[in-house]
Amino acid sequence: MHSRFDQFRATPLGQQLEALIDDPARYPEYAALSRVGVAAVAAIADDIQERFPEVAHDTTARQFCGALVADRMRRHGHEVVQARGRIGGAVFSYGAVFSARPVVLPFAEVIASLARMPEALAARMAAIDPAWRGRRPAGSGFSMTEHVCHLRDLDSVFAQRIDAIRTAPLPVIASVDGTALAAERAYQEQNPELALAAFRRGRQRLCATLRQLDAAALARCGLRDGLHRMTLDQIVRELLDHDRTHCLELEELVAELAQEVGPAGAGNPAA
Repeated sequence: MHSRFDQFRATPLGQQLEALIDDPARYPEYAALSRVGVAAVAAIADDIQERFPEVAHDTTARQFCGALVADRMRRHGHEVVQARGRIGGAVFSYGAVFSARPVVLPFAEVIASLARMPEALAARMAAIDPAWRGRRPAGSGFSMTEHVCHLRDLDSVFAQRIDAIRTAPLPVIASVDGTALAAERAYQEQNPELALAAFRRGRQRLCATLRQLDAAALARCGLRDGLHRMTLDQIVRELLDHDRTHCLELEELVAELAQEVGPAGAGNPAA
């Protein structure tokens, strides 16, 4: 899950929502809705409305719920088939619809999907007027400019992780606070077009490296945050999950800005 939720996740409300969503008994409900083409987050809508009425008025809490359900579905191998499926009810209006069954991509397809991300990002950026690319969504979220800069910089982080696992025995792989990094590097003041160009170049280099990895290399492990052993294969798949998380967030951002701006491009782009 995106680090932008780290602070909310540590709150009492965040912890209570995570306990509800992460209950192992919930996954069959998420999967059942996916098999009939309904957004998985709808499985918790009634419980949220009944037990957590404050969530209906808390944009960050609703975003957190959607992101956490998506995280659980991806961990079970489901892929997004529709970014914004309509949901009836008072709590959630939209949610991601996932594949009916888990999908385990061959590693070559993982690389191919990673290689397509710059074009996917460019398409979403083109959907937002340049004057609005610094606009943040309601709740807790990145602007378009921050998304592009974050993806560019995280590729460098993943390249370092991959190199460390390839060359050292069980290196420690530390998590990155993307929200803190965005503030530290002043993403909002950067040029998103230049950031996109740098992301293209970095992703091309990264994919070239991944194509050279053999089975023995992919089985090597790193120690995530000093606690969890993860294979290089898992680390690379985590990068794909990271891409998909940002694609979902960008779909929400594009839709939200479209509602604000309107068809004629009216509105005030000031954050």
